[in-house]
Amino acid sequence: MTKSMIAYCGIDCAACQAHLAWKNDDDKLREKQAGEWGSPNDPLTAADINCVGCKADAEPKFKFSSTCSIRSCASERGVETCAHCEDYGCDTLEEWLAQAGDEQRQKLEKMRAAL
Repeated sequence: MTKSMIAYCGIDCAACQAHLAWKNDDDKLREKQAGEWGSPNDPLTAADINCVGCKADAEPKFKFSSTCSIRSCASERGVETCAHCEDYGCDTLEEWLAQAGDEQRQKLEKMRAAL
């Protein structure tokens, strides 16, 4: 496990429902999150709601971690988070933030301002 539980995208993995479900072996939370996070085009099962954190060298990872463009890019660049990247505000990040919302943008902006 890395020392930081802040994902490349700024999500606090320690507070993430997928991480908490794994950490506490909470089947009710897994079921709840699968229903909330899944969609008809990409359904989730309770088994998908397990994660040690996207920066961890261990498994399990959330279902979409392996295809996460943010995770892939930041890992390749060797940055702590997107806020630490010289290309902050790139198309990949902006596309994700358009879905993630203002709260995630504000978290990254706060991290960037503290650099």
